[in-house]
Amino acid sequence: MKLITLPSKEWDELTPQDVGGRRSEKTVCIVRYGGFGDMIQVSSLFPLFKEQGYKVCLNVSERGYDVVKSDPYLDEILLQQTDQVPNNCLTLYWERIAKCFHHFVQLCESIEGSLLITPARTEMIDGEQKLVPASPKYVWSKEKIHEECNVNYMERTHDLGSVPFLVGDSFIKPNPLPYKFRPKFYPTKKEKQWAKKARKKMGPNKIVLWALAGSSIHKMYPWTDTVISQVFINRPDISFVTIGDELCQLLEAGWENEPRVITKSGKWSIRKTLAFLDQCDAVVGPETGVLNAASTLDCHKVVMLSHSSEENLSKHWKNTTTLEPDVYENFCFPCHKMHYGFDTCNRDEETGGAMCAVHIKPENVARAILDNLR
Repeated sequence: MKLITLPSKEWDELTPQDVGGRRSEKTVCIVRYGGFGDMIQVSSLFPLFKEQGYKVCLNVSERGYDVVKSDPYLDEILLQQTDQVPNNCLTLYWERIAKCFHHFVQLCESIEGSLLITPARTEMIDGEQKLVPASPKYVWSKEKIHEECNVNYMERTHDLGSVPFLVGDSFIKPNPLPYKFRPKFYPTKKEKQWAKKARKKMGPNKIVLWALAGSSIHKMYPWTDTVISQVFINRPDISFVTIGDELCQLLEAGWENEPRVITKSGKWSIRKTLAFLDQCDAVVGPETGVLNAASTLDCHKVVMLSHSSEENLSKHWKNTTTLEPDVYENFCFPCHKMHYGFDTCNRDEETGGAMCAVHIKPENVARAILDNLR
């Protein structure tokens, strides 16, 4: 794979040579910035374009690069620094680099901002904190928002990429599992060996990996401790591996002396976590990149929805139990909105968590784990 790093200069000073020059071979450039889950979703396009005879280049920021840098279907990665191009100049930047490719697919905000509506927020623009207005859809009724946004994320990604969403050898919509090409993380040989050794050290118990939190305030389940306790009462042969960033270590407090809870928040990199998924018997958590990466693996998944519907997220996932909040108690689900703070998200006063997360009953999560690890 060829890595092209954009030089540290203003975007409007970039030349065709800075992005690798005009390609002589048939090449598609796919632009996708975002988190780990976004990279996993877009990876499903790479083999489809390869099948059509394209070389595949991904324009990505530093955060996403770490996840896709070992993808065997990528021929090039065009790496730009985070915020190297101001948001209000991105369209002009894309027009400039598109001239170097035979086909250009721009997927930024294909989900967030489109199917997940953004509220008003402040962003750093030209060195200053400036107010970015909310999406016009933000003030629509809940029913209208659901009508417009209740679209599957994978299908939208493939539609915008102008490639079919393949099922077997045919283009079927809606499509049952299994589908031919799938979103996938590709660990290196060394990472696979590490994952097998890590699993062996954990002993004979079945392993449930729990992704404690995602990138937004509503992607944290407040009843994790209750679920783990209920599972232990019924099944002493199950162990949990809890993962997340360093802040998630706060959620692991109290389990230090329980050998069946293996706390890895802030200790495993995202690549180690994703490499370990193949060693798990089940993966549990809210809407996170980790659950996206596990979506087509054979292990069972239990996903707790928050701002997305089952149609949006897990419709095509393999071996998955999708849990939703009680809509009678949580009238805002699914909101189809991005949330950067509780000023726009309904908060439960007792737990401090988002209402959508609070109203997924812990006994339902425990039952989903136990029923599928018999």
